[in-house]
Amino acid sequence: MSILFKELAGSPSEEYNSGGFLATRSFLIAWEDRDAFAAEVMGTASQYGGGVSVHYPGKPAVYAVRLRFEPFDPDAPDVQTLDDLTTGLNSYSGSFAKAIVDYQTLVEQDRDDGPANQAGTYLSYRMVHHTDTMPITVEGWQWDDEPTASLPADLEPVKIVPVTEHRLTWHQVINPPWSVIHAIQGKVNASEFLGCPAETLLFEGAEATKLFRAGLGEPVAEFAWQIDYTFRERSIKHGGNVYGWNHAYRGDPAGWDRLTNGSAYLYDAAEFDALFVSTPNT
Repeated sequence: MSILFKELAGSPSEEYNSGGFLATRSFLIAWEDRDAFAAEVMGTASQYGGGVSVHYPGKPAVYAVRLRFEPFDPDAPDVQTLDDLTTGLNSYSGSFAKAIVDYQTLVEQDRDDGPANQAGTYLSYRMVHHTDTMPITVEGWQWDDEPTASLPADLEPVKIVPVTEHRLTWHQVINPPWSVIHAIQGKVNASEFLGCPAETLLFEGAEATKLFRAGLGEPVAEFAWQIDYTFRERSIKHGGNVYGWNHAYRGDPAGWDRLTNGSAYLYDAAEFDALFVSTPNT
């Protein structure tokens, strides 16, 4: 590290919890070195990855995720008159800053059967579930113990179908594939994805959050993106088979089949791995 620093007494503090390993370290640096120190510790948007964001000693999966500064001696600012909030702030020139660095465990992939993460990015995964009530026709059904008996005309069978939301969050993305997100939204998986058979997973859409990196003193602040993808799984399990978004129940012949208008199914299909490939720099 090119910036001179000293770790302060009482540092580090460490914690183990259900989120992994967390730590905080405190350093003493020259007041004027704050921006340069931030760039070396946190990295820049164009360079993030490959360990540019420093990892915790002895723990290569634990990275610096937050950095803050405060005057080491808050009672010794330079005496000056501040009459414009946009051009002046307290200065401690020739003095020191206390740099506080927070570290967190970052795993490149939460699921081994998920999409591959590009270098410098990582993927986290969450899932929640609920159910859909699906009315089905009484045609094609019969009583198990009396196959020849007529079913009541007002009988309205329903099938409770578990629905799972799979949420993949793609972190530190420099150039998100905006056009691909737009093109694939509303389509179902053409092949198995996250362990879900083809056509059982619907890509609902994405939420994008801008995350600023180091280099905030530059005319244009550098940033990366956090992309939150939501996929909704509907796996209709019936008779030992699994049916998806393009299927509906019919009475004659009884069973599940795809709906088509003769030229296309209800939902178009796409390969979802394309959602996790950054757009090349132009």
